Amino acid sequence: MEAKHGVTFKDYALANANLANGMPIDKICEVLGVEEPVWAEVSEYFVNNMGQLDPGGEEMMFFSTVFTNPKQGKFENVEGAAGGVEDVLAKYPEWSDFIKMEKYMGAVSEVGIDIDFDKEFDISITQYSQLGGHWSAFYNEKVVNRVDGDAEASRIFALADELRDKWEAHYKEIYKGQGADISSDIDF
Repeated sequence: MEAKHGVTFKDYALANANLANGMPIDKICEVLGVEEPVWAEVSEYFVNNMGQLDPGGEEMMFFSTVFTNPKQGKFENVEGAAGGVEDVLAKYPEWSDFIKMEKYMGAVSEVGIDIDFDKEFDISITQYSQLGGHWSAFYNEKVVNRVDGDAEASRIFALADELRDKWEAHYKEIYKGQGADISSDIDF
């Protein structure tokens, strides 16, 4: 896809990944060398033309993976740019950390609580997604893409189930009896 106002599709994707991680729009514009009204035009242009891209093509593949490492290209050395998965793995290096977060998020959403990852875990939703991508790739490599009878794959599969069951039971107990019954005060 052609650049718009000097902003390439790759720049646009990186900008959005950094926006999703909390970088202010004025900083995005500064990095890209455009004013906010120009950024709005750039954004509209790419949103309206993404349908023309090959879903399996290089540009769409970059867009689908850029959120796992938005600190690259023009954003590589920018203060406040979103880091890669390595940054969040430094805080939460264990697979069980992610499973615990995943089950917590599921439990609280079932009872109508919106969580703030920054407050709860000191990470952004983008970083949570990065963890998810990292551990999903780990699981695929170690379990899904292995042959039947592989002892290591069986061990990891069992560990994943054990951890998920443990944290799910833990949070169900904590939030037992709580619920988001938004229709309880409506007479039909």
